[in-house]
Amino acid sequence: MSNIARKKIVREYYTKRSNEYDLQKSRTWKTREGFGNEVFDELIKASERFRNGLFLEVGVGTGRNALPLLERVKPQLVGLDLSWEMLKQAKTKMLSFKRGFDLMQADGEHLPFANQAFDAVICMSTLHYFMFQGRILKGFRQILKENGTLVCGDLTVHECDSRGFFEGLERTISKAHARYYKPSRMKKLIEKQGFRILRMRTIAYRKTYEALVEDKGRYFGLSLETLNRHLEEANAETRQQYGLTDTEMTLFYTIITAKIIEIP
Repeated sequence: MSNIARKKIVREYYTKRSNEYDLQKSRTWKTREGFGNEVFDELIKASERFRNGLFLEVGVGTGRNALPLLERVKPQLVGLDLSWEMLKQAKTKMLSFKRGFDLMQADGEHLPFANQAFDAVICMSTLHYFMFQGRILKGFRQILKENGTLVCGDLTVHECDSRGFFEGLERTISKAHARYYKPSRMKKLIEKQGFRILRMRTIAYRKTYEALVEDKGRYFGLSLETLNRHLEEANAETRQQYGLTDTEMTLFYTIITAKIIEIP
């Protein structure tokens, strides 16, 4: 699939999901924001030293990361997303902070900003949609100030998954993603672009197969029966890695805080 074709699929997918997105996420994580408290603790911890600074969130979506940041860290926040419908949801949600944010429909692969413009760049649950992830991270580095921080979070593959089970699962569920990484590979990818890792945490959480179909699969015509056929192919090792039962599995979310390496 070409890069342009994938971006079109991603935009259409989130446009369809926009009205139900927050509700679906809150059911998975059982929180208002649609993320576990551990994820937000890491995000806030990484952002607090730039209180009142200038932030960019790539893949801002409905603002489920941006709203807590505006409430607790109070940055001037720029949020961009491919989907105009998702941005409309974010704007409605953040109206009380109308002087604290700007939203724009734009492509994270072509950032329309000057070099060294931002104190922090945030990219949550978005990196896996880009085909050229190293290029994306290089772009983030260019627009960060010398002491700037990158906060990057995404679903990750189990570190011992050598059979490609999770990638196969995602290809079964969704036509939108490009690739997922193991936490160690995600770390190396970020370091290669001139960042020093300050903190890295992988959080495990449970998700039902029905929720997987509701969140992703049904937008691509996937039935629960088709998903179950893929799950039945997992061997004993894979079943242990992902905690597979008859109704649910364990997923892994890795969040990395990194700083630009200072050049002598």
